[in-house]
Amino acid sequence: MEMMMESYFNLHYYGYGMGELGFDSDDEDMEEEEEKIVEPVKEEVENREFPFDDDVFQYIAKAPRVRVGWDNLPMEVLIHVFTFIRPSDRNSAALTCRRWFEALRHPQFLNATCFHFERIEVCDSKSPIQIFLDSFRHFTNIKLTRVQFSGQTAFWDFFGVYIREITFDNCALTKPKLCNIVGCLPNLERLNLIDCDELFKSWHPVDFQDMILCKRLTHLGLRKCSAFNEEHLNYLIAMAPRISSLEISKCLKELDPNQRVQILSHILRILKNYKHQMKSVNFSYTMYDDLFLKQFAEIESMSLSTISLSFFARAPIKDPGIIDVLRKHTNLIHLDLTSFLNLTDFALIEIADSMPLLKTLKLNGCWLLTDFGIGEIRRLRKLTILDLSDCDRITDEGFMKAIIDKGRTNMRELHLSMLPGISEGMILKICLTLVNLTVVDFCGSNCVNDTSIQYMFSYLRMLRVLRLNGCVKISDAGLTGIDLERPAIEIWNEQQTFSLDMLQGLQELQISGCFKVTDLALTTCFKLVELREINLSHCVNITDEGIEAMVLNCPSLEVMDLSDCHLLNDRAIELISKHLIRLKGLKLLRLPLLTAESIYAILTNCKLLKNINLRGCHKLPRDTTTLLGKLKSLRNLPKYFL
Repeated sequence: MEMMMESYFNLHYYGYGMGELGFDSDDEDMEEEEEKIVEPVKEEVENREFPFDDDVFQYIAKAPRVRVGWDNLPMEVLIHVFTFIRPSDRNSAALTCRRWFEALRHPQFLNATCFHFERIEVCDSKSPIQIFLDSFRHFTNIKLTRVQFSGQTAFWDFFGVYIREITFDNCALTKPKLCNIVGCLPNLERLNLIDCDELFKSWHPVDFQDMILCKRLTHLGLRKCSAFNEEHLNYLIAMAPRISSLEISKCLKELDPNQRVQILSHILRILKNYKHQMKSVNFSYTMYDDLFLKQFAEIESMSLSTISLSFFARAPIKDPGIIDVLRKHTNLIHLDLTSFLNLTDFALIEIADSMPLLKTLKLNGCWLLTDFGIGEIRRLRKLTILDLSDCDRITDEGFMKAIIDKGRTNMRELHLSMLPGISEGMILKICLTLVNLTVVDFCGSNCVNDTSIQYMFSYLRMLRVLRLNGCVKISDAGLTGIDLERPAIEIWNEQQTFSLDMLQGLQELQISGCFKVTDLALTTCFKLVELREINLSHCVNITDEGIEAMVLNCPSLEVMDLSDCHLLNDRAIELISKHLIRLKGLKLLRLPLLTAESIYAILTNCKLLKNINLRGCHKLPRDTTTLLGKLKSLRNLPKYFL
């Protein structure tokens, strides 16, 4: 049977097995062919050398000719393969053939793609809306940033039925325009309003007679808004009778205390009214006090799965409100307490006691936590994401109790930036036990040196994101494994070292401030075909020679930060623009050697570039903004260069 499958493949490889079902055919022809019964084809085979026996070939030649190329994979297999690659790669793969394009239109991929309109005018006669009206593709997630709306448009009538999520960010939006747009979105599930104070300031009075009912709307998000009142909230909540997720983050900062208390009390009343269906709340970076948390915990019959809270006000030392919240919601899966400044070890004990289902725990900036409380994390057996960044009282002793366990095969993300109490030995223990990590963040940690990153290259082969910004002890020796003072593995007379290119799945690398890194590392070990984003800012010893090697060996780069690499010149920018055809973001702050030649190279080659920052490049011509304005893909035009 194995020989038969191999023979099929070889027939296809040498041009056989391609009957009338060619690669290029019309839809009608293909439909007719599918209805026909495929019969065995008898034809003489030319004299060629085949890598299998003649007896086997004669047997297979009598069978029906079947195409077995990649374009004929079963759709469920093709969709499963597409789940392993990034959206930009899926979009490129969809251009291969019609079947791959159909796979890209699977709801799983459409829902994961957000189409972003920024600084445009929504008008049928102007680009890009005019182009969209003539297209046949649609997107389920739309984001509008600083967009102007001009009269009626057919865009929402044409695409509205497909939209599941829409975000308005600092748009020139009015209440009638919001209602008109939402009224064209019958399947809307998520509505986000970001920095939309102008909308609420112009929305008076609040009339409920013309309210649009969104029967499928389950999530309402308000971010960076302070001008809304109780009536505005009532209207938006009434639009969503099935609401189960409420976000009010980074809000209420510009209100006086009395107004803030009224709004917070009204939010609690909304939660009480929808307590049986509410599953997620996000009040991060919103101003509230301990009394609000107490009242939030007193809401009965509400079982949340996701909570995000931050806290900056004073709180009582004994019996704080956060303890009541943690005792109340025992079915949490995701808990984000970033910047909860008065969080203590007793809260962590409560989390470990009452939340056996917890998968995500973020404690970034909770500086009161110590080893005593961190050790309780060992009881959270389902934990996959842990963020303990900037908890500077934690030492090796706490980590040994918390996460150093060979049974933690579920851990995927570990964020430990700005922790002075961790040693090099602890990084080795992390690498030996948490071997399935895909995201590691050690930014600003003194324990990261050439030896410790050798451990990462050796054991953490599943890494996709590696963030080491500010780890100034890293040098070429650690990245390449060449001329190390101490080898990573030494057994008797055998020594073994490792290099960065062993992480073949790496997609993001940040080593900003690692000034000991030179062209040697870029030419030796930067051979990462899946690398999408890199940050080399303040790596002052990098020149165009290293850039040339990197862009040739990392062809998938989309975002680069080369700020303060003062040895880079026009040739480096020319190499970047010529070889990185996917480049979308480029940050070039304070590069004194760049001239107009760099701008012309970008204009000629960077057809997909969306963001660029050139501030501090004082040799650039004064008309740089005008020149870059010719680049149609660019979203932001730099205004300052000095």
